[in-house]
Amino acid sequence: MSSVPDNQLAPPVGGVEGTASAAAMETPELPLKPGPGTKTKAASTRRSRYIKKHKKEVQHGSWKLVYADFVTVLMAFFIVVWVMLFDNISKRERIDTSCIEPVAKELKELIAGDAGLQSAKPPFDIDYSTDGLRITLKDAGEPLFQRGGTTLSDFAKKQFQKIAAVANKCPTHKLKIEGYTDAEPYGGGIAGYGNWELSAERANSARRELVLEKVPIERISQVIGYGDSVPSMPQDPTNPLNRRISITIIPPKIGGEVKMGGMSPI
Repeated sequence: MSSVPDNQLAPPVGGVEGTASAAAMETPELPLKPGPGTKTKAASTRRSRYIKKHKKEVQHGSWKLVYADFVTVLMAFFIVVWVMLFDNISKRERIDTSCIEPVAKELKELIAGDAGLQSAKPPFDIDYSTDGLRITLKDAGEPLFQRGGTTLSDFAKKQFQKIAAVANKCPTHKLKIEGYTDAEPYGGGIAGYGNWELSAERANSARRELVLEKVPIERISQVIGYGDSVPSMPQDPTNPLNRRISITIIPPKIGGEVKMGGMSPI
């Protein structure tokens, strides 16, 4: 009986597959090295976290852009409103002095040429208000009215003659007349009659005098009494200089606004 070599013996039970399975169980599994285009799990996780974080930051900061746009638009709106308001105020305050400047100059010359007033304080002041040329007659050594009375003195009548003469050179200009008193209580003995009533009646006496001097009555737009509420010398409310009459020559209005023009100091 011939012997059979070991390498020719019949395969064990299970055949070749059983042998391969056994070999696979005995051989340890080696980790696979990732290829150049292969993403590892850790890298994929980091990438996912980065994307989520980036999206969160963009969503969190977007409201700032919206808020900045809103603030810019709001600021532009208020700038436009402010410019329009400032322009309207400027139009109201600009006045046409083409007529009243010569009037002011003539009044100053009348004062300077009066020999009886050269050594005394001028009986009236001349300045510009927001309405026009304001002429203020005051007690400057010579009273305009008797104390507590409403009848103009001869001295006051002479001053109103001068004012009426120059005011009539601007026939389209309205006139506003205002009366003021000092803070001395009215002692006329009439119940309910005080400085308010006294100042209003004195202003009305001035109106009547201007009308007598040929100023058309329709040119007088306002007659106002302020009592002692607006003293010219607030530090000394009982000073006689607080007793005064103001006549304002108001330029005509065109299109609802005062006609524009330059102004020069008096």
